[in-house]
Parts: sequence; C-alpha cells; structure tokens
Amino acid sequence: MNHLGDRLASSIIAAALLLLSTHCISASAFLLAPNSSRVHRSLPNINQPDDILTSTSSCSASINRRATELSAVQFAAIGSTVANFYKASPFTACFITASTRAAIADSIAQRLDECNEEFDLKRCCAMVLYSGVILGLCCEMMFNHLFPIMFRGERNPLLLAAKMALFDVFVNAPLIWLPPAYIVQALAYRYPKREAIQKYVT
Repeated sequence: MNHLGDRLASSIIAAALLLLSTHCISASAFLLAPNSSRVHRSLPNINQPDDILTSTSSCSASINRRATELSAVQFAAIGSTVANFYKASPFTACFITASTRAAIADSIAQRLDECNEEFDLKRCCAMVLYSGVILGLCCEMMFNHLFPIMFRGERNPLLLAAKMALFDVFVNAPLIWLPPAYIVQALAYRYPKREAIQKYVT
C-alpha cells in the first residue's frame, strides 16, 4: 500500500513539474530586472528624503509594469507562434501532440501500476507510435478533411454531430482505430502479425 502511495505521489509531482515547465518562459519576464543604468539615468536630481521614497516607489511600479507588459508580449508571441505552426503544419503538429500525450500518459500509468516492476520501454514506444499515427495523423485527416466532405450537405449542427459520432463509433473505431493498435503491439513485441489479427478478431 505504501509502495502505491509513493508511486502516486511521485506521479503527481512529475505532473506538477510538467505543468510548471510550460509557464517558465512567460514567468521568466518577471524575474528579469531591467538594465540598472537605464533606471539610474531616469532618476531626477533628488535632495529630500521624502522625494527619494516617492521616486523609489514610482520607479518600482514602473519596473513592475514593464515586466508585466514584457511577460504579456512574450506570452502572446509564443501563443501566436504555436497557432501559426498548427495552421501551417497540421499533420506534424497533430503527430507531435498525440505522441507526446501518449508518452506522458503511459509513463504515469506504468508508475501507478504496482504490478509493473520496471519501466516497459517497448510498451511506451508502441503507444507513442500508435497515438502519433492513428490519433494524430489519421484523426486529423478524418475529422478535418474527410468529414467536411462526407457530411457537407447536412445543415443542422445537432444532426451533423450525431452522424459524425455514429460514423466514428460504428465504422472508424472497429475498422480504422482498433486494428493498428494490435499491429503496432505485434511490431513492438515482435510476435507474428497473424496472431495480432486473431487477437483483434476474437
């Protein structure tokens, strides 16, 4: 029981670090102080202590405002770059996104599995390959390229969503999404493809 608790705690810490790392670039702007020479040049000639306190607080507010503006600009620039990448290279972006999510999800799942004594690299690679190709490339092609053509005559959005969902469940899932999962597993663990097909059928 303690072993499972340790694994759960380490997985939560890893997930938290992953989330924090996504904000490092935007948060770095708050940690970078402006050039001190510019600050000193902007200070007026001051003789009175009260003026010194007022000028210091005003300067600190200006620095904080500049840091916040810099962070917002950096965050907007990063978001724009990512959006442009997804628009310019949708298939590459989908492959990277799906495979990365699969690697993280399988790593956490293996850590939480108390029956798993060591990390199964083959299983993780199989998940990455399947998710990148099927859930990334194939889903991009199906949902964003083929479905608009197949259901372009439907104007009712609710009916359109129902048709797409039914097609995905009864056609895509058994014929497109599931068979490659068994094939990729056979490639990773090096057992015959015929055995993989038998597992899919049964």
